[in-house]
Amino acid sequence: MFIQAPVKPDKQISYMVKESARLAKLFCGEKWPVFAFLDSHHPDIPEPPYPPHCIAGTDEARLVPDLQWLENEANATLKCKDCIDGFLGSVEKDGSNVFVDWVKKNQLKAILVVGICTDICVLDFVCSTLSARNHRMLTPLEDVIVYSGGCATFDLPVHVAKDINGALAHPQDLMHHIGLYMAKGRGARIVSEVSFAAL
Repeated sequence: MFIQAPVKPDKQISYMVKESARLAKLFCGEKWPVFAFLDSHHPDIPEPPYPPHCIAGTDEARLVPDLQWLENEANATLKCKDCIDGFLGSVEKDGSNVFVDWVKKNQLKAILVVGICTDICVLDFVCSTLSARNHRMLTPLEDVIVYSGGCATFDLPVHVAKDINGALAHPQDLMHHIGLYMAKGRGARIVSEVSFAAL
């Protein structure tokens, strides 16, 4: 089984990409640091229950076209991650963590999180980051802010899932909101809009 990105435009995902690109441009324009994860999975390291996706070396493992400019952006740090959780995917062979080092280097007190999938990758990253913050591994980080409009997840309707061996239905809007609810329950701040006064 191999599930790819939507073949037809998806409103929630399109809005997430648009908002992510808008915020990345705003941050880079202000010379604020940006950290972006790229799913880059190894074909021989499965992550059940998820099917193979974003295999290293394929187009799925690249930034979406609206964000590819970040590859040449001085304020952007890009990290290929080979697991669902970006925090764990930032651990290097020597035990250091690229994300932890980035937070400390930039002396960040807050991070704004956007991305896909709200209830999987985003949620895992947010929960791990909050735990690391709580254990004082991310000093001076105080706030993990998740922008709901900058996050999205996929839709796998019941009528499609029932014909895929081992698949579970994944109603997009419900799972998006569950991801946000779970992140809030772990201590993240959930916001429905992002603006910066007097830039």
